[in-house]
Amino acid sequence: MKYTTEQIEAVRSKMKDLPPIEKKKQELGKSDVVKMLAKEIAVLRKRGYTFEQISEYLKGEGLDIGTPSLKSYLQRAKQASATKPKAQASKDTPPAPPQAPKMPNSPQTSKTADTPKGSFSPRPDSDDI
Repeated sequence: MKYTTEQIEAVRSKMKDLPPIEKKKQELGKSDVVKMLAKEIAVLRKRGYTFEQISEYLKGEGLDIGTPSLKSYLQRAKQASATKPKAQASKDTPPAPPQAPKMPNSPQTSKTADTPKGSFSPRPDSDDI
């Protein structure tokens, strides 16, 4: 099925007018629930609770999360939180662009150095082979 630009623009306009969903009413998946409760679960683990006991407690509270899923989601939450500070640090300080080594007897122009990676810029002719 093909769509017209007019149809897409009408949908775009209507989407802009949609109200935001209140966070308290957003539906969360099991992994999101475990991510939100990760600190509390860690405290329970330090107090001696097993994953099975925590899973049973959550089931009693209406959160049907099995023990294997609980372990898996906690592991993912730990990995995500471990990589998060590194990602933020790299955003604050951008990495320096790699410098190409200068070859002796090769003409380098500023145009070549300013050319973004993956693009092509022709060099002037030379007698060197």
